[in-house]
Amino acid sequence: MGVFHDLFRLGRAGVKQSLDTDYAANLKQSADLAEQFAGLQPGEVPAGYGAPTANPFDNLRMHAGMIQGSGTVVALADNGTKLGDTTVYAVDLDITLPGQQPYRTVYTTVIAQSALPNWQPGSMITLRVSPTDPHSVMLG
Repeated sequence: MGVFHDLFRLGRAGVKQSLDTDYAANLKQSADLAEQFAGLQPGEVPAGYGAPTANPFDNLRMHAGMIQGSGTVVALADNGTKLGDTTVYAVDLDITLPGQQPYRTVYTTVIAQSALPNWQPGSMITLRVSPTDPHSVMLG
C-alpha cells in the first residue's frame, strides 16, 4: 500500500512542478547559454572552468595521469564572468606536490553558492596537477 501512495505523491509533485515551471524563462536561459558557448565544438568547454573537457571519460583518463597533491586557498574572487546564473571565480591556490617546492597558481572555476564555505582562504583542497603544466589543475 505504501508503494502506491508514494507513486501517487510522486505523480502529484510532477504535475505541480510542471504547473510551476516557467518554460519561457527556461528557454531564454538556454538561448543565452547557447549564445555564450557559440563557436565551441561539441563537448568543448571554455578553458579553466573546473573541467578540462566536458567528456567525463576524457577527464578520468587525464585524472589518472596527473600528480596528486593539495592546494590551500589563499584568495577567492569573482572574476566577473557568469555561466548562466553561476558565478565564475578565480581561486588563488598554494599548491603542494610530493618532492616539489610549493608554488602559487590561479584556478578558475564555477562554484555553487552552497559550496562557497568550502572555498574560503585557508581551506585545503585535494587536487591533481598535470605533469607537463604545473598550472593545469583538476580537483580530486
